[in-house]
Amino acid sequence: MQVRILVRSSNPKFICVYVCSSVVQIEMSDVSNLEEWDVLVGRVLGDWDKANLKITPFSDAPGRFATGARFCVHQNGKHRVLDVQTSRKIGHSFIVDIGLKTNAETQALKGAELFIHRSMRATLPEGEFYATDILGMRVQTENGDDWGEVEEILETPAHDVYVTKVAMIPSHPEFIVKRDFENNVITVRDVEGLRTDVV
Repeated sequence: MQVRILVRSSNPKFICVYVCSSVVQIEMSDVSNLEEWDVLVGRVLGDWDKANLKITPFSDAPGRFATGARFCVHQNGKHRVLDVQTSRKIGHSFIVDIGLKTNAETQALKGAELFIHRSMRATLPEGEFYATDILGMRVQTENGDDWGEVEEILETPAHDVYVTKVAMIPSHPEFIVKRDFENNVITVRDVEGLRTDVV
């Protein structure tokens, strides 16, 4: 599964925030399983000055595309790590040098998507969380009824909606009692209309 960086807050007034305070780097020893680098942060638009890449960012985290940044490129079923040697911003895009020597090498990466490992995401302030952390959490009611795991998150203008096999729960205090990340459980109110398996 591949996901974009989306930040959510327990305050319903702030449901989608892209700006993070810092970028976390991980050691080279952590790159062994590149399939686990599944957080989408950018896409290669094409080449620039023959050997550089022009990148469209999907993350506003400071330093995400700076010199020294690291990405995993997924392309044609293969994965490899790219290290940014130099970087500069032009408009809404970044021009980066990853050590390529020819125009053919850069053209081969056109359209490729750039990913980071989840451990490289920025640390969030208290009360904020990554939307992707909700996926897989167990949903239960205040009475302990099991509504299954969150399998999908639907984005709407008002708020996210958590989807399980038996329910669709708006991410709003009216319905969400508590998100317990330590125990991987979301407690919800058993409000009429949330269950999708009840006619």
